[in-house]
Amino acid sequence: MRRIEARVWTALAGIPVVLLLVAAGGLWFRGFCLLLALIAMRELQRAFKSSGDYGRAPLVGEVAYPATAYAVCFGPSALWAISIVVALGILAVLFGGREEQNGPRLSLASLCTTLFCTFYVSLFALLPPLRSPASSSSKWFWLVLLLVWTGDTLAYYGGKRFGKHPLSPLSPKKTREGFLIGLLATTLAAPLLAHLFHLPTERALAMGAVVGIAAPVGDLLESFLKRELGVKDLGNLLPGHGGVLDRCDSLLFAAFAALLVLGAH
Repeated sequence: MRRIEARVWTALAGIPVVLLLVAAGGLWFRGFCLLLALIAMRELQRAFKSSGDYGRAPLVGEVAYPATAYAVCFGPSALWAISIVVALGILAVLFGGREEQNGPRLSLASLCTTLFCTFYVSLFALLPPLRSPASSSSKWFWLVLLLVWTGDTLAYYGGKRFGKHPLSPLSPKKTREGFLIGLLATTLAAPLLAHLFHLPTERALAMGAVVGIAAPVGDLLESFLKRELGVKDLGNLLPGHGGVLDRCDSLLFAAFAALLVLGAH
């Protein structure tokens, strides 16, 4: 009960702040995304460090943090991705042969972990372009954000009420019924929101269906990480919700899917 109360109070306090920053757009919103990305990277770094299986493969923060910050501020690119690999390769050459008594050894597992976490957290870089006021994409951002919230909420409560069949072993509380309710909710809500934002109905329907699938996939990926690392939540910044990644996992994948839909038209 206390967790539910904390969840509600956090939402009541946090949602207005998020909406104000999204509405402000520009540097305010990009700065907000940068802050979230750096906190998310810190959450992953601490989770990997506390894990018994992965404690000997710490993230290389000297690469992960700057690379993530660059992606959010200037956008990811092929050169950006190659630079991460090259930087990790140089560090491996310089410190890979060091004995453990002289400090943590830079292992292949550490390099792979850093690479994955950097690319994963850098999904925050997709949010500013989707919110950009330079095109109609800003309206699509609002649509995607509201669809994610709608799908998550109705899938959660619908699953509790009607759920009988587990969706995935990664998250026993998620059910197929909840997933279908969330997908139906986003698909039906999309044309209504499209009318509100003066967006094309057909593309909004496609967006609703894509978001209804992509958002749960993002949530399940985060469940996979928590399962592998043996933690309940990746962070504790948001009482009742966990950390930044616990709250933003669905939105990150939904934003990626949304940009694919918009780029295909």
